[in-house]
Amino acid sequence: MNTVVVYSSQTGFTKKYAEWIAEELGCEAVSLNDEPRFDAEGFDVVVLGGWFHAGGLMGKKWLVRQRAAHPNTRFVVFAVGATPTEWTDMVDEALTRELPSPDFDDVERFYLRGGFAYERLSTPNKLAMKLFFKMQEKNAATDPRAAEMLSGMRGGFDGTDRASIAPVIASARSHACVTPPAPSGVGPSRSS
Repeated sequence: MNTVVVYSSQTGFTKKYAEWIAEELGCEAVSLNDEPRFDAEGFDVVVLGGWFHAGGLMGKKWLVRQRAAHPNTRFVVFAVGATPTEWTDMVDEALTRELPSPDFDDVERFYLRGGFAYERLSTPNKLAMKLFFKMQEKNAATDPRAAEMLSGMRGGFDGTDRASIAPVIASARSHACVTPPAPSGVGPSRSS
């Protein structure tokens, strides 16, 4: 089965995960930043890595187009963000909002904690983060999560963990062993 890892990364955390996953799967990692028109044609399994930006998943538009164009391809998604993985309510809410049921029920999705590197942000994102910091400062007095988030992001951090890719690898491998469903109206013929 042909597998590829496709990713969008701004500060390098999603890229790091994509490269680790590709290494484990023995396939190529392709950056949508470098090849935005990359096509999933010819791949049985596509692992997409995107990062959360203002609540949206970068790479989602590509995923929607590719799923429509290649209905027999299996897709696995890993989303990367600064939110701690143990904050499952926030993680689940973000994944559900970006990959809602029933449209994405056939896409396995995972959350991997990335990091935060202010110095690697684009200028517009640096400005947006300054506003985010101000908002978090107001909330930090009454919200322990806001205080923790603010503290971690102000100093920057790398929360990547190679061990956390294990479920993504297992999912991609399990899909590689499954024959994709036949398109509607196509299937084995019945003989009487």
